[in-house]
Amino acid sequence: MLNLLLIALLNIQLSAAKSFNFSLKIVHRDSPESPVYPGNLTFVEKIQRYIGFSEARASYLMSSISTHNNSAMHPSAKARTEVMPNGAIYMVKIGIGVLGTGYWLILDTGSDLTWIQCKPCVSCYDQVDPIFDPKYSSSFRNLSCTKEILCHPYFCNDRQCFYGISYGDGSISNGYIAREFFIFNTPSPPFRMKFGCSSKARGELMGKFSGILGMNMEPVSFMDDAYNGRPVQEFKKTPFVANPFSSNYYLDLQDISINGKRLNLPKDTFKIKGNGQGGCVIDSGTTITRLKSSVYITVKYELEAYFARYGIHRSYGGCGTTRSILCFELPRGFNAFPSMTYHFSGADLFVEPKHGFLFTISHFAPAITEGDAELTILGSWHQHNIRFIYDTGLRELSFAPEECDKDSP
Repeated sequence: MLNLLLIALLNIQLSAAKSFNFSLKIVHRDSPESPVYPGNLTFVEKIQRYIGFSEARASYLMSSISTHNNSAMHPSAKARTEVMPNGAIYMVKIGIGVLGTGYWLILDTGSDLTWIQCKPCVSCYDQVDPIFDPKYSSSFRNLSCTKEILCHPYFCNDRQCFYGISYGDGSISNGYIAREFFIFNTPSPPFRMKFGCSSKARGELMGKFSGILGMNMEPVSFMDDAYNGRPVQEFKKTPFVANPFSSNYYLDLQDISINGKRLNLPKDTFKIKGNGQGGCVIDSGTTITRLKSSVYITVKYELEAYFARYGIHRSYGGCGTTRSILCFELPRGFNAFPSMTYHFSGADLFVEPKHGFLFTISHFAPAITEGDAELTILGSWHQHNIRFIYDTGLRELSFAPEECDKDSP
């Protein structure tokens, strides 16, 4: 189970901020608790599904780099272009409004604005939850604006703040900016934050969800509207790396080890290039880690050599028809699987052997795949049983081992 503790700092002095503790129960889209639960899947079906989601997610993250600098506009003007996070894996249910009605939202660390569908709808897609109706919430407030800066980065018109998002697959979300109470499933006070009230939306890839919970590093995201004051002295820490073309969570990855053996990759392997390409992103919405091609080939050879010492060889059919993932035969009783370590600036992320692979009765596959671009994405499979703290104020990621299945939401 992936466990994320999400921290952000209000854009005021820390001494003036009121802190509160909160957590979000993160639900995998294939979980029985999910509103889009697909039913029991075979091992091969899961692998095919995870690879598909990861490829779609990678396309989303890479496309967001080229569209990052576009401005959001009034719905009647040309809306900014983004890519629908159709590869998103996790979702959360959050209470919204004075009544605390729960809504299923896609959790997306690549999006900025949190938005939900609202009545009255000019045009809305079907969703599982009732569409939010502002007139039944006494805590709902429109975000009025008399100056453009009060609405930035959106569009101020007739004292009202509007937004418009156009996704690459033809999906859209247009509406206005408002403030409302958001309520968690843990004992914590509700807090009022800015969000998009969408009166016009379409998109088959949204599934049955009510909207998106934006959690990137932009000031308008959910992350910068919430503050968590939990001490983190026991955690390892590594800084986020700035990419002027993206608000995703980039880390300074310096090298990788397989079973304690350093690969000694070239120093600039994971460096962000001048055009924003390359680098390493940690992402909750990508299941299987995607390594840039040169790194993947090195890791593949190292794993093949490691298992060859035990007489274990690659299988080209045991994990389904896909050729984009390594697959090995699993001898009865074999358990000498290697660990994997990501060496970040100031901190090493250790992936236990049992969390580095996907298993069936007769075969296994490392939870890595080859990317078709310079971007490396640390996926959620390699984040099992680790508590992560995203601190956007200090611009650092903290993490420590944790038995997540023993946590309560």
